Amino acid sequence: PLTYVEWFTTLHCCDPVTGLYMVSCSTQNHHPNMLVISVDHFICACHLQGSCGNSIDWTSNNVLEKAPSFHVNLYIDLHTFFALMH
Repeated sequence: PLTYVEWFTTLHCCDPVTGLYMVSCSTQNHHPNMLVISVDHFICACHLQGSCGNSIDWTSNNVLEKAPSFHVNLYIDLHTFFALMH
């Protein structure tokens, strides 16, 4: 089976307040950086939380389009916690 994937930036900076990695939607020529890949290439899922800043003008239906960046929640999953913390 194949799936459509929109990529995010790499894990290179942490939020100084939360200590969580920050990512944003990756773009290529001002368009979403996307690819259709086999689900066999997935390693694991991750949980993203929209970073709201000063105002929240998004809902659960449009957060991927409206939120400027996201926190990678490493506390939601024990495997992710150990992979990113060590």
